[in-house]
Amino acid sequence: MNPLSPCGTRCTQCARFPLQCAGCEAIQGKVWWLQYTGAERCAVYDCCVLQNGYSNCGGCARLPCERFTKDPTISDEENEAHLSVMLQNLKAEKLS
Repeated sequence: MNPLSPCGTRCTQCARFPLQCAGCEAIQGKVWWLQYTGAERCAVYDCCVLQNGYSNCGGCARLPCERFTKDPTISDEENEAHLSVMLQNLKAEKLS
């Protein structure tokens, strides 16, 4: 199984999975990078899962929205590349 997080990241393709992070579903959106934002939970997870009851943002008309924040530990170019992959994953999931 290759779980898709609410934002479109494939958990199993993340370098932190599974030792440092068990995936968004398991950690309920309390991702490691929140230490840089001061938030309690990922805003995408909060909106998608907790507020709207979806498993991912693939069917959202506002995709991508302001909740898709940049990873402060990587460059703008890397962030853009990650967002592109996430959106492709979400579109593919919506179609399946």
